[in-house]
This record gives sequence, C-alpha cells and structure tokens, in this order.
Amino acid sequence: MANNNKKVDNTVAEVDGAISKSELWLEKNQKNIMYALIAIVLVVAAGWGWNYFKTNSNEKAEKEIYSAQFLFDAGDYEQALEGFEAVISEYGSTNAGNLAKAYAGLCQKNLGNDQEAVALLKSYSGSDNVIAPAILCALGDCYVNMDNNVEAAKTFEKAAKAANNAEFTPLYLKKAGLAYEAAGDNAAALKVYQSIRDNWFETSIGQSIDKYIVRVQ
Repeated sequence: MANNNKKVDNTVAEVDGAISKSELWLEKNQKNIMYALIAIVLVVAAGWGWNYFKTNSNEKAEKEIYSAQFLFDAGDYEQALEGFEAVISEYGSTNAGNLAKAYAGLCQKNLGNDQEAVALLKSYSGSDNVIAPAILCALGDCYVNMDNNVEAAKTFEKAAKAANNAEFTPLYLKKAGLAYEAAGDNAAALKVYQSIRDNWFETSIGQSIDKYIVRVQ
C-alpha cells in the first residue's frame, strides 16, 4: 500500500512543483490513515456479511471470505485476491459477494493493477457514508495513477458528498482540488478549496486551506 501511496504523491508532485515536502508528507500520511480505516471498516462489514450468511447457512461463503480477509490483513494481496474472486464467482449477487468486490478492488490497487482495480471498485454498490465513499476515494486514487486527473477529481468530489462528515469530506475535497490542479484546471481547484474553507473551516484541513487557495488564484 505504501508504494501506491508514494506513486500518487509523486504524480501530483511532478505536475505541481509548488507542493512542499511537508505537504507531501501530510498527504501521504492522510492516505495511510484513511486506508487503515477502510480496512477496519471492511472488517466490520465482513462481520455483518458473516452473520448474514450464517443465517442463510452459507458456511462455504463465510469461510472463503474470512480466509481471504485474513490474507488481506496480512498484506498477502495476491492470495487474498484469489479468495475474493472465488467468492465473487460463486456468491457475486449476495452481500458477501458485493463486499468481496470492494476487497478485490483494493487488492488489485495494492498490486499496482489500477485498470483491474477500477473495474472491481466500480462494481461495488453501497450507500452508507463510510465504506461507499472510501471505495470511491480508492477509485479516484486509481484514476490519478492512470493520469486521468479530471475523472479522479470528479470521483473524489462524489466521495466527499457521499461521506458528508468532518472526518473525511475535507480530505476527499482536498484530493479533488489537487487532482484538478494536476489536470491544469485551477478554476475548478479554487472552487473546491473555497468549499473547504466555507463549510469545513473548523477541521485541520480547513484551517490550512488558504495556502492552496492562494496558489490557484
């Protein structure tokens, strides 16, 4: 995961030399924290899926998704991916199958297979304000890696809207702004940064957003 995070930082840095080393450090660590939270949330979601399948006596699905999830937590993304793909193949229309798509997408992303990750992450369906926006954010990161910064920015904005909370929305909006800058659209970046200042100023990102606003004005 760390390698992918560095790749995203390097992509942004090449396009926007104005970002300082301290800002890149902040961006990198925000992603580490964010993906750690994603993993925790997915573990909880897996527990919910486990109870669902237990009720329906789908013991094989329980075992397969849990085995794959343990491999994911251990960082063995190749083996975990095989397990999640097996769940998707056999139980793709179930809640566990839907969850497996999210996991499989993250596995592909961590393996550096952004195109494959995009397909899987887009196939995940959810409407909660934690997992769904986190998956959208991971999808946006894949677009950044693929140099599709406009699509990345739009996806980060969708993640911000879906999250609608002080913990994640400012982060997703900031990532959208950086992606717009990378795409050369300073006007769109300015609009996003001003939204952070207007609506999320009390957050740590909101209180440091003025320097980004000045940069794109």
